This record gives sequence, structure tokens and C-alpha cells, in this order.
Amino acid sequence: MHFDARSFHRYHRRCVNADSNDAAEAALRGAGLRKTPVRLGVIEQLSRAGRPMSVPQILGKLKGVDTVTVYRTLGTFVGKRLVHRVRGEDRTWMYALGGTGDERTPQHKHPHFVCDDCGKVECLEQAEIPRGLVKSLGVARAYTVSYPEVVLHGTCPRCQA
Repeated sequence: MHFDARSFHRYHRRCVNADSNDAAEAALRGAGLRKTPVRLGVIEQLSRAGRPMSVPQILGKLKGVDTVTVYRTLGTFVGKRLVHRVRGEDRTWMYALGGTGDERTPQHKHPHFVCDDCGKVECLEQAEIPRGLVKSLGVARAYTVSYPEVVLHGTCPRCQA
């Protein structure tokens, strides 16, 4: 059974009182991964955050977890398309749920927003990167583009207030 990580993320946000452990286990099972406490914890923290998180932010929420283990877990999740990553303002990777869950499809199809004032990174899931973006850029045939990543910079609503 294939479980779409984006559906998992939306389901979890709507069902705050639902058992998130079951949803996390289903996401891991759908990706063909074993259930471990660290994997469950990382998925749960990313789901609760509702926006991209850095490794130090994730580590701050998971007690007694080795840094290397979290990096390896996130690397596995990116490879399995359970999460996607985007560079934050300070050039560190930020991770969020919302991958396709399918290793054959692009990693994600939405742009990201980085606030130049506070550094917050958000997934703009309501927007979609146009299918023909790479082709419209006229990238030379010598390059093989895996997927486009669109990062918008500006001021978030909170900083504008």
C-alpha cells in the first residue's frame, strides 16, 4: 500500500486529536521503512510544526537523540520523498513534510518563502511551480535537471505588522 506523505501531513493537521503515531507509522510503512523511535519522532515534530524546521530545531524537540541519527533519518526521508528540504536564510537545510512519497516523481511542486527579516521559511503549498518552468528557462541540453526549486524572498505577514 502506497501512502502519500502530503496526504499524511494534511490529515494530521486536520485531526489534531487523532493518534499521530498511527499516521506516522503508516507513512513509514508506505515508504518501506522500519518504525524506529527517532523516525516516528522526526515525522511527528515536522507534522506539528506545520512549516520547515532545521536540524537544531528538531533536536530541540527530541530529547536524548543523537545529531548524526537525525541527519541520517532526514537523509533517508528525503531519498524516500517523505520530506523535502529547502535552504534557509542562513544557508542551512530546512526540512518539511510534503514530499510526494514516490521516488519516481519530483521532490515537491510548490515554492518556498523566506522572510528576509526573521528568517522564517514556509512552504507555499497553495501555489504550484509551473510544469514547463525549466523548459521556459532555456537550460542547455548538457544539463540534467532533477527538479526545480523556487524560493521567494521578502517580508512575512508577521514582520509586516
